[in-house]
Amino acid sequence: MALYSFGKDVRLRCAKDYAGVFNHTLFKVHQPSFLILASLSPDTDSRRIGLVVAKKKVRRAHERNRVKRISRESFRLNQHQLLGLDIVVMPKVGIEQISNAELQQQLNMAWNKLKRLLAKNKLQQNKALSTS
Repeated sequence: MALYSFGKDVRLRCAKDYAGVFNHTLFKVHQPSFLILASLSPDTDSRRIGLVVAKKKVRRAHERNRVKRISRESFRLNQHQLLGLDIVVMPKVGIEQISNAELQQQLNMAWNKLKRLLAKNKLQQNKALSTS
């Protein structure tokens, strides 16, 4: 049975961690309500998430907290598929109008797309290593 914890080891916690993702973005996943940026983690066995929910994008505090809570929970349940990535989730304007179920559905679609992009990237790296 998989362990679905969400401790400090799966969070981007300092500005240096966030800057690493913003400066070395390898994957971008667009959804109607948010944008996900991802870069390869320094540790291939880890996966970390950070949330950037600006007051300019989501005005009310309870809505910002709802978006963060649902994003963390969705990541917690899908983290085993995203090994080796540092991820930043950034909501777009209007995310407060969508329901929790729709937000969860969009996040699940984004995790699946990110998983496919990661697999494609690993396949290309393996091909490049085998030909050299």
